[in-house]
Amino acid sequence: MASRRNCPEFVARDRGQATVELVLTLPLVVLLVLAVLQVALVLSERARVESITWNATRAASVAPSPVAAARRQVDDLLGDDATVLVEQVEEFVTVRVRRTITTDLPVVGRLFPDVTVESELTLLLEPPIG
Repeated sequence: MASRRNCPEFVARDRGQATVELVLTLPLVVLLVLAVLQVALVLSERARVESITWNATRAASVAPSPVAAARRQVDDLLGDDATVLVEQVEEFVTVRVRRTITTDLPVVGRLFPDVTVESELTLLLEPPIG
């Protein structure tokens, strides 16, 4: 008795099956990969905003003019894309940075709303350097 796999009528029916499966699943896989990439870009930008907030707060904590130093630091790194709020209360300086991240990756960018990232840090003022 011949195996069903080697039978010509079964081989003829299976021809092209992998191509059809690929055509059906590839768009979903591409969409999933792009969605993961969009989320990764947003998380990367969030980490960047947090790092810039840390740098601005550190610059403000050691500068003779904390407000100007923090604003200059954020403006140099983010430009006009961010809102900066600097408060100096007694011996502490607080820097808040807010930025809206546009989700503009092709195809999936429209599926995700724009994300607003906020970061806040408070440090003790130190004597000015130099």
